[in-house]
Amino acid sequence: MLSSSESSFTAATGGAGETPEIDEYSYRLTPGDIIDVKFPYHPEENERVPVRPDGLINLQVVGDVQAGGLTGGELEEKIVQMATRTLRDPVVSVVIAQLAEHKVYVGGDVLRPGFVTYRDGLTPLQAVIERGGFTDSAESDEVLYISRIGNEIQAQRLDLESVVDGESMEEIVMAPDDVVFVPRTWIGKADVWVDQWIRGLLPTVPRPGFDLNSIAF
Repeated sequence: MLSSSESSFTAATGGAGETPEIDEYSYRLTPGDIIDVKFPYHPEENERVPVRPDGLINLQVVGDVQAGGLTGGELEEKIVQMATRTLRDPVVSVVIAQLAEHKVYVGGDVLRPGFVTYRDGLTPLQAVIERGGFTDSAESDEVLYISRIGNEIQAQRLDLESVVDGESMEEIVMAPDDVVFVPRTWIGKADVWVDQWIRGLLPTVPRPGFDLNSIAF
């Protein structure tokens, strides 16, 4: 008999509109994804649900559950914990039925600020290059990388100049809705900058239509 720890996270594939292959351990669910939540021993509770803009899904057996920003495995564990209130020894399997069209965002001192269609393995430098590369005034050694882990928005500074010069390798692989911001002038503390200009303005990572370049320093 399966235990809850033996639940599996799978991407549905096959036929037209096939779901792209994703890393089942690191992919984090985002609004617009459609998932199948299956209870092998309680099939009457099986549901196909979308991840809503607020990052929640709604299941009849447990109600609202935070899914956005979680991996499939993390979501399975959360549903198992909640479902134990009404089901005996629940086993849960999360299957992606359809991926949303994901994007990452590149702003600041690049030639063509805007979005880049997300793909597996995309790096910050690749995203910058797809938007035309750095301008002459860009601080390419002080690039801000903004990402979301669960409900938390985090920022770190990247030295992409050393990557361009071949002195180091890129270690970061982007996730959907991440932001790369290339400053014109040096930014002291990345977390303070995000608190002042990003976290206070947006409940989540910037969406299409939000122009980071409109933010004044």
